[in-house]
Amino acid sequence: MGNTITEGAKMGTEKDIKMAIGIPLSWHYVPSDFFDSCLVMNKHNAEVIRSSFGPIHEMRNTIALRALELDCTHLIFLDCDMVYPRDTITRLLSHDKEIVGALTFKRCPDFNPLCYSGEPYKMIQIDPIPEELFEVTATGTGCLMIKTHVFENLEYPWFEFVNRDGNLVGEDINFCYNAREKGFKVYVDPNVRTEHLSQTRVNWNLYQIQKGLKKQGHQGFGF
Repeated sequence: MGNTITEGAKMGTEKDIKMAIGIPLSWHYVPSDFFDSCLVMNKHNAEVIRSSFGPIHEMRNTIALRALELDCTHLIFLDCDMVYPRDTITRLLSHDKEIVGALTFKRCPDFNPLCYSGEPYKMIQIDPIPEELFEVTATGTGCLMIKTHVFENLEYPWFEFVNRDGNLVGEDINFCYNAREKGFKVYVDPNVRTEHLSQTRVNWNLYQIQKGLKKQGHQGFGF
């Protein structure tokens, strides 16, 4: 891939946009909550690309390659252990950013939002979460929209796990690092609030309850 950034065209109208929905899914089933949320979502006539083989980073690479082959302008990853607002794609498209994600949460306590600031490999959790669109150093790819010209400016593979000083860095965080090194910014819309499916739905309300319990000195939830 090239070493300099090529400018992506501003997406002014629906005719300018060719959306791809990427679903990395190696299971033989999907949770009904994921299915229902996708069924009612405004998909903007998107191409749906599923990758079913290999570890998660390989499936994401396969999906991105296919989006480029189809001449899609945008790719949004929708992981199948998530629940999405109906207007997810519409809201994220409206920001016209190269990389923009919804608010996603860790599925295990403390259920923190996947929003980080600071230098790569020295990041800190963003807290409190801003009320409007904000820039981050990195976020998760469970619900992340990327203009496809971003991939043309990054070296392949775009998604891979890396070992940094004995610590494993996930494919999502590493992608954000590499994109930022090439001059792209990463944003999160805190008003597009997803739910992460675990033994319960991990969402904004559960995160706030857990945070309140910890502040009061309680252990909080654990599972």
